[in-house]
Amino acid sequence: MSKADFVGAQTFPVGMWVPPPASEISVERYKEIRDGGFTFVIGFREIEDGEETVIKALDCAEANGLKYLVSDPRVKNLALSELSEMGPLVAPYSAHPAYMGHLFFDEPGAEEFERLAALADNYYAHVPDGLAYVNLLPTYAKPPMWGTDTYADYVERFLSTFKPKVLSYDHYPLLMNKNKPDYFANLWSISEACRRHDVPFWLFIQTLSFNGKYREPNEAELRWQVNLSLAFGAVGIQYFTYWSPDDWNNETFGEALIRKDGSRTEQYDRVKRINEELAVVGQVLQSLRPEGILVRGEIPDGVERVLPSFGPVAGLEGDPVVAGCFSADGEPDSLFVVNLSHDNQAESIIVFDQAPSVTIRLEPGAGKLIRLRETNGA
Repeated sequence: MSKADFVGAQTFPVGMWVPPPASEISVERYKEIRDGGFTFVIGFREIEDGEETVIKALDCAEANGLKYLVSDPRVKNLALSELSEMGPLVAPYSAHPAYMGHLFFDEPGAEEFERLAALADNYYAHVPDGLAYVNLLPTYAKPPMWGTDTYADYVERFLSTFKPKVLSYDHYPLLMNKNKPDYFANLWSISEACRRHDVPFWLFIQTLSFNGKYREPNEAELRWQVNLSLAFGAVGIQYFTYWSPDDWNNETFGEALIRKDGSRTEQYDRVKRINEELAVVGQVLQSLRPEGILVRGEIPDGVERVLPSFGPVAGLEGDPVVAGCFSADGEPDSLFVVNLSHDNQAESIIVFDQAPSVTIRLEPGAGKLIRLRETNGA
């Protein structure tokens, strides 16, 4: 599984964290995951019930055409003097048809990168087609957690040291009464760094309330997160969380897509609808190269560079939107225009150099794909 396997694939990657607990692992439960529009599962605490429980989860994933990332703290915690243990730890799972890779670390500081890079090199010697998966901290983590002077330094050091097949990060933007002001800065920083290094990136979508500080998103706010991620060039979407987690480490959680008793919340159907849209537009965008963004209205805080125009597109007029710009074979190919508001409708006018303007209307949080060669030639 090379970097190239994560772009241009037939299926757009849609994952989630906190799958069904060990007592709920079944073919039927994993069918529910598949039916919700997911393509892979990130393991959580299944290993606590033994390797056979992880194998059962892999079997259920395979039965439903899903992939599965194994979570085993013994891999995460290996010291450099213990590299010989890597092979025996991954061997029980790596040949399984549903095996995708191993979760190596969630939200590491920069001081962990060299050790994790050595672990990944050793892992790939055993499983060259696997994924050594690391999920990075967001911008709002305190600088001592990054282990660098700036967030840009943190991301750059990870890309240069770990050399990931895919970069993943999380940023949960929806506070109780407002949005985090650095959400766009995080999107821009990650997208710019990954474009320089030619590395695809994934990120997490907030699905639930937690810690008395973050609110439960409505459908427009879920769609807003997903579509903005696509506009900035994300080629994989992950949801935090799928199953409603138990409280842990002084953190408290609301209800996600599935309640603790196994029943569905309204979020399940909302996410399913969004994932149906994502499967269509994501398949197109993942085969294209992100070149930057156009913005109509005030440029979001933290976005340091926007394009003045893109190919045949002279600019945007109308209500505030962001438009991801995508090329194919070195030529402008598509815009993905997203409503910057998750509360209000938007009307956006795409102004072309040598063709009539095109007006589109967007519901709150919605996005629309515009194929430039078709539109400009119309």
